[in-house]
Amino acid sequence: MRYSEIKQAAREGRASIHLHGVTTLPCGAMEYSDDPARIDTWAVYVRVETPEDPVRPFDIHELPGHATFKTAERAARAAALSLLGDAEAWAHD
Repeated sequence: MRYSEIKQAAREGRASIHLHGVTTLPCGAMEYSDDPARIDTWAVYVRVETPEDPVRPFDIHELPGHATFKTAERAARAAALSLLGDAEAWAHD
């Protein structure tokens, strides 16, 4: 999905910005985590609803990872301002 398509989805109310903690597993894979003791990086992503696709109801577009919550929060605010016109329109999932 191109940026222009994401921007259009945002205008239509089908896009949202999310921030979530991530932990690296012993095998090297990464997964979302709600446990502050296990979080070792932070992910910011744009979720775009795709109602025309019954198999895949949304697309996820991840922004680069962040080492601290503070830098991830700044990125979430910037993305929310850019796409949604409101720096506070993001969710800490």
